[in-house]
Amino acid sequence: MSLTSTTGGASSLDDAPVTPFHRRIMAVAMGGPFCDGYLLGVMGVALGLITPALHLDTLWTGLIAASVLVGVFLGGAVFGPITDRVGRHLMYVLNLAAFVVFSVLQFFVTEAWQLLVLRLLIGIAIGADYPIASALTTELVPRRMRGPALSGLVLAWWVGYGVSFWVGWALTGLGDDAWRWMLASGTVPALVFLFFRAGIPESPRWLASRGRIDEAKAVVRKHLGQDVSDDELLSENRQQQRGGSGLGNLVEVFKRGYTVPVVFCSVFWICQVAPAFAVRSFQPQMLSAFGVESSYASSAVITTIAVAGIALGLVVVNRIGRRSLLISTFVGINASLIALAVLPLHWAFVVVALFAAFQFFEAAGSGLQFVYPSELFPTDLRATGVGIATAMSRVGSASSTFLLPIVTADLGVRGTLGIAVAITMAGLIVSYFLAPETKDLGLAEASHRS
Repeated sequence: MSLTSTTGGASSLDDAPVTPFHRRIMAVAMGGPFCDGYLLGVMGVALGLITPALHLDTLWTGLIAASVLVGVFLGGAVFGPITDRVGRHLMYVLNLAAFVVFSVLQFFVTEAWQLLVLRLLIGIAIGADYPIASALTTELVPRRMRGPALSGLVLAWWVGYGVSFWVGWALTGLGDDAWRWMLASGTVPALVFLFFRAGIPESPRWLASRGRIDEAKAVVRKHLGQDVSDDELLSENRQQQRGGSGLGNLVEVFKRGYTVPVVFCSVFWICQVAPAFAVRSFQPQMLSAFGVESSYASSAVITTIAVAGIALGLVVVNRIGRRSLLISTFVGINASLIALAVLPLHWAFVVVALFAAFQFFEAAGSGLQFVYPSELFPTDLRATGVGIATAMSRVGSASSTFLLPIVTADLGVRGTLGIAVAITMAGLIVSYFLAPETKDLGLAEASHRS
């Protein structure tokens, strides 16, 4: 139906004019992904220093590198459904508080198992943030802003990831304990964004889905200066409310016909991140294997180029559409990896350029990791759907990150990259057959299942 302005105009929640409140929502939402990227990326720099400091063998190196991704699996699978039951705002603040505490504690570890546990807990907080931030952003911004706003979450992730490499590189001169300062430095951005997140309201769509219509209308009236009808707030679904902890939503997703969106979102996300996380976690070592000197500096440059990739994705996601962006970036990813795996490469700049191209295309398509799950599931299942896709993607990325040093020891870098080609080719095929186009659809239309 309609959302009527106090000034006499009319629009819907999907078609409301963009306001400073919407821009604030987008900016504050970026805080979590920025911290996620920073906390993950800084490990890529610190790991080479941690290995001798804590006397890590190949098994422990893989476990610590993959532990945060295992945590993301747990966080997404558990806290996505819980977020659909208890609301977005409370979880929105608590998970950043967890970033602060666990980042500080990393400074004091003395044994490998302690770092493993802390990285696992950080991963759980990260996994919780993915469905929270994407659901709240989706439900508070209008349609014209939704694609760029959700892609902007991934841009923030990449900016955080890129900043972590530059900060980590700058901290390498602090001696044997440099890795401690690197890991603890994530406390700073987490504290900053925690402060700004505290004032963000609960999602009116979520409030309405729980029967709290008057509260939902009050949020819209306070922050948009408009009145919204009951039908508008409840347009996505009119399902009977369910009690319990929220984990029942995991079954509800499949009972209500969302199996295809779950499969599509999970598979394309796995095929993007499984090779990408493994390569990023060990990129300096892989560049060295190709004969590239100054591998840390090269990694910082490559990551900066990747940030440009997601920025491009943000600009074009509403122009060329979700489907075209996903398929074209998978083509670019495959071309870059095939070149690295099979071509005789004798010049360092060509190697760096191909790694940069791989990360550029992967980053350009990665914004859809938030866009598609957020659009294809209704409000009462949105965080659950994002959580499932997040969890499944981290099965792939954790496995690949853990196995990469082992597989590389057996097959070499080129053989390992050949496996990455097979994974990303599967992503291209699945995207071609299952990726829908949702750029011009409202949330009710995009999430409707017949």
